[in-house]
Amino acid sequence: MDTFLIATALFIFAVGMYELFIKDVSLPQWLVIRNLHDLKVRLSSVIILVMTVIFLEHLVEWKDPQATLFYGIAVAVVSASLIAFSHFGGRD
Repeated sequence: MDTFLIATALFIFAVGMYELFIKDVSLPQWLVIRNLHDLKVRLSSVIILVMTVIFLEHLVEWKDPQATLFYGIAVAVVSASLIAFSHFGGRD
């Protein structure tokens, strides 16, 4: 699952860079990249999804409760900062 999500992020990045700098591509509306901020928002949402899946894998193993708690807090902080970035940053 992790490999599939990382491959999806790389695909979105590659298509976004191609669309931004080379020429427009016929894509679904949700994947159309108009500027660099759109690309960063799409990538940050995939990064949040990857971090969540990795945290859930860590949670299923459940070896050290304190480490799992700190790991979850770290994922929540990074996810919150990426969500805040996509909501407030870069709109011209």
